[in-house]
Amino acid sequence: MNPIASHTLSPVLSQTTLTSLMRYVDILQEWNPRIRLTGFRSEGEICRHLLLEPILVYNYLENRLPDSFPRVDFGSGNGSPGLILALIDPNHHYILVERSGKKRAFLDYAARHLFLTNVTILPAIDRPLFFPIVYMKAITIRDFLFDPMVRRFLTSSCFFIRFGDDTSPSCYSLCSCVINGGISQWTQTSSFSLSLFVFRDDLKNVPRGTFPKE
Repeated sequence: MNPIASHTLSPVLSQTTLTSLMRYVDILQEWNPRIRLTGFRSEGEICRHLLLEPILVYNYLENRLPDSFPRVDFGSGNGSPGLILALIDPNHHYILVERSGKKRAFLDYAARHLFLTNVTILPAIDRPLFFPIVYMKAITIRDFLFDPMVRRFLTSSCFFIRFGDDTSPSCYSLCSCVINGGISQWTQTSSFSLSLFVFRDDLKNVPRGTFPKE
């Protein structure tokens, strides 16, 4: 096993952060029957598909991106990756852009109950953004570039981090398995399997009911 790869990919999170991540899972499961936020129902599915990928990407990107670049989650929806990144990266502010009013209500509720002060939730980009780092999961780069508010306010190049398939040459593939292939491809590597195991083992130790449910 490559020790450098293992160190880069292993999600090292504090117990407080892990507890907050599980609180996010609880909130998502509470809201999902009312407004469809995700097709994943079980705690394990949500952790695997909505939490782990942003955590691995953050660990890969940590200390590699300029602090001054604004962070934007375009089409934030259920909060992955934006809310997850804000939880594990409190030193940066994240702009969560979501057109749906119902989903914005969820994002606002989750941000408040997770005590996140480093997020701004908007229905559309409403300000100039200079060299933004743009995270996207369900939205394509083409959707982003043709959005009228993006065309109005974007005055510089973007650094795209796309979760999911996108053939646009504008997508800078930091690590093709993470950005373009989804986490399923990582199961073929020992370093990912170790990270996944450690992450699951950590979650087992998080006390349930740490936060009261509203």
